[in-house]
Amino acid sequence: MSRRQLAHALLILAGLGLMAFGIWRVASPDVTCRGVPMGPGDVCHKNDFSKLGSEQVQSYEERRHAARLSQPVVIVLGAGVAAFGTALLAADRRRSQPAA
Repeated sequence: MSRRQLAHALLILAGLGLMAFGIWRVASPDVTCRGVPMGPGDVCHKNDFSKLGSEQVQSYEERRHAARLSQPVVIVLGAGVAAFGTALLAADRRRSQPAA
């Protein structure tokens, strides 16, 4: 396996890992604020460094909803990366085969 093919295989593995992470997050509904678990009624204070002195507050429900919306995106993105890596690997293998 050439270095290029190894890079394509690693890209496939990265995509599969991203998909697995998204699926794991679907199965694990924990909501956190900077690594601290949150529960119903809790709020998370986020600083917006683009605007001096600006602070955003998100409730547990808002953070949970945002996490739920991002999970399908992560899974589809992982599938896309894995498919792209597979296409690159297949094209590279076809290109490297000697002509008959």
